Amino acid sequence: MTSYYINEAILWFSGDVIQDSTINMLRLSDPDAALIVSRGQMHIEDELSAQVEQQMKKLEKQVKDLRYTPAKKVLLGINQQTEGLEIHSQFLRGYESVCQCQVAFVLPGSRIMMAVTYARAAALTDIDIARWEEIKKNLRFRMTPDTNIVE
Repeated sequence: MTSYYINEAILWFSGDVIQDSTINMLRLSDPDAALIVSRGQMHIEDELSAQVEQQMKKLEKQVKDLRYTPAKKVLLGINQQTEGLEIHSQFLRGYESVCQCQVAFVLPGSRIMMAVTYARAAALTDIDIARWEEIKKNLRFRMTPDTNIVE
């Protein structure tokens, strides 16, 4: 039996999880923003920088007027021990302007790439940037390196 933990429940089923490609989206207030967490499996030969570049190329085909900063290395988490790549971007989705900060990293002890995105339908303010920095600084990992079981 496999156990898989989500915020609301624990799912039990026969067989294994081949890949967790789930996305979580949280609506935040003051200011109104979204925090999006996505994950996907990386192959052994995959490099984080190449994966980030590939994702930006996909996004470019899905939106209009995409502009983004070059990916820069950042340290994440309470102990600042996890390296990630951060990009700030803006684009049009339909008629809506989207501004976002995003960091991608490999979950420690795994080949799971995660991306955390802070997005607004308005220009990011100093309050947004401070909140984003707080999110990155306070990131903590709950999964053991070789399972999907929460500690």
